[in-house]
Amino acid sequence: MIEIVGLLFIILILLGVPIYAAIVIPSIVGLLISFPHMDMVLIIQKMVNGVDVFSLLAIPFFMFAADIMSRGNIGSKLINFAKVLVGHFHGGLAITTILTCTIFGAISGAGPAAVVALGPLLYPALLKAGYGNKESMGCITSSSTLAMLVPPGIAMILYGVSANVSIGKLFMSGLFIGIICAILFSAYAFVDAIRKNIPRDKRATVKEKLVATKNAFWALGLPVIILVGIYAGIMTPTEAAAIAVGYVFLVEFFIYKSMTLKEFAATARQSGKMVAMIFILIASGSLLAYLFNAAQIPQALVQLATGRSEILVLLMINLLLFLAGMIIDPNSIIIVFTPLIYPLAMSIGVHPIHLGMMIVFSCAIGMITPPFGLNIFVAQGTFRQPYTKIVQSLYPYILLMVVLLLFVIFVPELSLLIPNRMTI
Repeated sequence: MIEIVGLLFIILILLGVPIYAAIVIPSIVGLLISFPHMDMVLIIQKMVNGVDVFSLLAIPFFMFAADIMSRGNIGSKLINFAKVLVGHFHGGLAITTILTCTIFGAISGAGPAAVVALGPLLYPALLKAGYGNKESMGCITSSSTLAMLVPPGIAMILYGVSANVSIGKLFMSGLFIGIICAILFSAYAFVDAIRKNIPRDKRATVKEKLVATKNAFWALGLPVIILVGIYAGIMTPTEAAAIAVGYVFLVEFFIYKSMTLKEFAATARQSGKMVAMIFILIASGSLLAYLFNAAQIPQALVQLATGRSEILVLLMINLLLFLAGMIIDPNSIIIVFTPLIYPLAMSIGVHPIHLGMMIVFSCAIGMITPPFGLNIFVAQGTFRQPYTKIVQSLYPYILLMVVLLLFVIFVPELSLLIPNRMTI
């Protein structure tokens, strides 16, 4: 049965069938083969139950907040703020890009949103400052993946719901790993700028720093509220997401005055479409997870791994995720593979938070890995450059992320340092 389901899934993917249909159709076929007299109403119930989860409300809220920011002025305020802080270093504007994407990610949780919102502002600035075409595109596109790592990453919410793990602890684990990744990217930008003799900007004056901080004050307030609120146990991630929407709307509409009611309504429609796509995918994944459990596939994988080296099993898991990231979007990977991988990882003693960071980090690498990395296509539309040029610009950052992923795999303390000190 499972061979038929897998083959049908691959065929549908190759035919270009939407991913949710490529999940639902084989799942229904597999269930009807295993249980010929199954009531179809049960299938619908399993899909509905998959999205009837309170924690999932964080996803539409954070996505809506990201879309509002993409149309507003928060991005430009953050760029100016980051530039006065680090612009005078070697590779200052590239480091500014990395820092801005990190802060933007700490507000939006969506990598593609960072490319769309910040790319049109940073790309011409990088070219003007003496960075090459590839260096500019590679820096922006790769740095946007940091949004998956720092809270409130949507991928972490999906994993937390799928594995029944504290989303707040996942957020704090991702924050630490995300900062390490940002530092690694910045070190590369620093060395690359020296090697290519890219001119530095003059150091900003105290007055310029104060003005930039004042202008970005409201933009910087949201990540502080989210992180402090969750870490201190004042609010849940879902509550933080709801606050994020209200906060971003007030800032863009009343303080920065960068959005009209008409634009707000158009943004709401756009977000609604994206949320609908993700929730259909989640419902589809719930049905597939039910099929896996009914067929006892996770138990079979656990038996297969029995007696094998923990390192070998972890490498196999991450290789599977890395290959999946080349052809499937991160949300689909988490929804499809978590029910399979989680029991296997637990059987060899992997901490659920540690597993979550491995999965999310692998998905982040997949966002910029050819042939079907999502951010590659978003960058292609944003920068209007050929696919091959964008891919060539990403290899140094992919290599850096793979090296850091190996540390995440073999040094669990990196993922557990902050969560182990939390009470939520």
